Amino acid sequence: MTITWFGLSSFKIVGKDKTIITDPFGKESGLAPVRGAADIIVCSDPNNPLSNNFTSISGAPFVIAGSGEYDVGGVFVRGVAAESKETPSATIYGLEVDDIRIAFLGFRQPDHLTDAQKEALEGADIVLIPVGSKQVNIATQLEPYFVIPHSYTIPGVVSVNLDKIDKFLQEMGGKRQEMDKLTLKKKDLASETTQLITLIPQR
Repeated sequence: MTITWFGLSSFKIVGKDKTIITDPFGKESGLAPVRGAADIIVCSDPNNPLSNNFTSISGAPFVIAGSGEYDVGGVFVRGVAAESKETPSATIYGLEVDDIRIAFLGFRQPDHLTDAQKEALEGADIVLIPVGSKQVNIATQLEPYFVIPHSYTIPGVVSVNLDKIDKFLQEMGGKRQEMDKLTLKKKDLASETTQLITLIPQR
C-alpha cells in the first residue's frame, strides 16, 4: 500500500487491487484540483466544496459520502456520523485495505470520539487526522502505528483558515519523518510506538 497527500484532507491510497481518493477538492481551495483515476472516493462531507469535487476523478469511482458499511471489491469501509456542530453532514470512516486498517477523519472533525465512532475506528493501524490540539488526544487514544496529520497551512491554500502544524507536532512529541509517500505492508506494522509521518503535498 502507498499513501500520498494532495493537501487539505485529500489522500490517495493505493492498494493491491483498488485505489481510493479521499475528499477531492477543486480550484476553490487555491490549489490545483485533485485529479486522477480511482476506484473509490471517500468523502467526509458532501456539502463542503473542499471535499466534494467528484467530477475531476476519472475511472467511474464508487462514491461513499455518508454513514453505512460498504464492501467495494475487498475494500471495507465503515462510516459513522461525525456529530460535529460545525459540520453536521460530516462522516468519520474506518477503512480496511490490504488487511491494513485506516482511520480517516476529514476536515474540521469533532474533538472527541463517541462510543460508536471509537468502535468504527477500533484497531486502526494508520490515523489520518486534521491538525488541532484536541485531535492529538484522538490520535493517541487510538494507539495506531502511524499518525499522518492533514488540513494545516501549506502554500497556495486561500479559501480557508488553517492552523499551522507546529503546535500539533510539539504536542505529538516533536519527532516526525517527512516523506513524499508512505509505503508499507501489513508485516511492516511491528513498531511498539506510534510514529508521526508528515507527507509532502503532491501537485
